[in-house]
Amino acid sequence: MKQPSNRNHLFKPGQSGNPLGRPQGARSKFSEAACADALADWTTNGRATLERVRATDPSTYLRVLFSIIPKDIAVSIENRTGPMDGVEMQMMRRLVAMIQATADAVDPETVFGWIEEDLRGRVAKQIAT
Repeated sequence: MKQPSNRNHLFKPGQSGNPLGRPQGARSKFSEAACADALADWTTNGRATLERVRATDPSTYLRVLFSIIPKDIAVSIENRTGPMDGVEMQMMRRLVAMIQATADAVDPETVFGWIEEDLRGRVAKQIAT
């Protein structure tokens, strides 16, 4: 059975058990060296290696390419169904601004319903009787 300790704590609040801490830059030394080695290898063999991997193992080729794309770019690519030109973006911004202007008084889904209903009514074709 474990004996209860008479000491409350080894260190007082706010006191570190390692006052000197990890030396500044110690964590990054390995990654800096690894990046420098990778850059040297890439400079010498990069293009040829990419071409060989693309030809022999396309899934690895794509996995590597997508792993080096910054995450914010990857997310925006995944969430888009197609490119929007400047005019389309202006229309979307105008639509969002109109919906936000009514947000305090009306639920956005209701506004979408009104817009859809109005557009359908305005562009509906007359049926000859």
